[in-house]
Amino acid sequence: MIEKKEKKILLRNSETISFGFKKIEQLFSQERKFITHKRYEVTDSNHYTSFGISTLRAIRPHISGGIEFTSTDLTQSSTHGGLSDIYQKTAWNSLKTLFNTDWRLQLHNTASVLSIPTYRYGFEIKPTSVNITNYSGSTTNYRYYTDKKVSDEWGTIISSSATYGYVFYRQGLIVMTNTGSNNQHTFLGDGNWDYSSNKGFTVNYKATKAVEEVNLLCHIGKDEFNISTNPSSLISGSNTIRAGFTTSSAFSSYITTIGLYDDDDELMAVAKLGSPLKKSTITDLFINVKFDID
Repeated sequence: MIEKKEKKILLRNSETISFGFKKIEQLFSQERKFITHKRYEVTDSNHYTSFGISTLRAIRPHISGGIEFTSTDLTQSSTHGGLSDIYQKTAWNSLKTLFNTDWRLQLHNTASVLSIPTYRYGFEIKPTSVNITNYSGSTTNYRYYTDKKVSDEWGTIISSSATYGYVFYRQGLIVMTNTGSNNQHTFLGDGNWDYSSNKGFTVNYKATKAVEEVNLLCHIGKDEFNISTNPSSLISGSNTIRAGFTTSSAFSSYITTIGLYDDDDELMAVAKLGSPLKKSTITDLFINVKFDID
């Protein structure tokens, strides 16, 4: 079942049927935008390749206020992609500027940072939606963290009521900073982006995004699409001759799928019905296709 501009196919028995496309009139198309919370799950193995999310290491410079540029100061090797050209001490100084906005924020000498791009968190990370699992050598040895909202700007990352880091909702930053090495390396594996030996992480959070919902009302006339396009309705070995049972007045076609095409006849989306829908030859049929554009 395909909806767009009308085309026809001529069968050997000289019976013409509407097979190809039927155009959806603008009157039957509706769009609206709404705010929603979309859940993401990222791990040490897919955070950059699937989501463009970078893991950074921040180290306090030895000289107060100084920025030290050496080849060993890069946050990560080029094989990890992402923000691989950000210096560790530059990252720490940038974080310090952010932490200085509120006296309750405390940045230690090192930090493990998850930097989420805007298109992955939208307007903000939804407060209290962050959950982190950090493994430390085995699947049974791990720490579980959640976030607790403190203000509209940030929240604390806690485990057993103790604070181990912060989430900055509108900057898309999750910063783990604590004196314990396991917490410093939350997003860094062994500290150098080696996640083998069960030293990986899993982060769940919800993005606050504007999503466009599209409703298309597909009108199917009682005289349209009454011939099945299923190969089983044709005589075996033929591409055009219909089997005898399809000519019976009791025979009805069933709708299972609707394809949506652009003006160049390129397939853009496919809608699947929950169960086959019997096509009526007595009354017109309307099917509402709804989908979201993120």
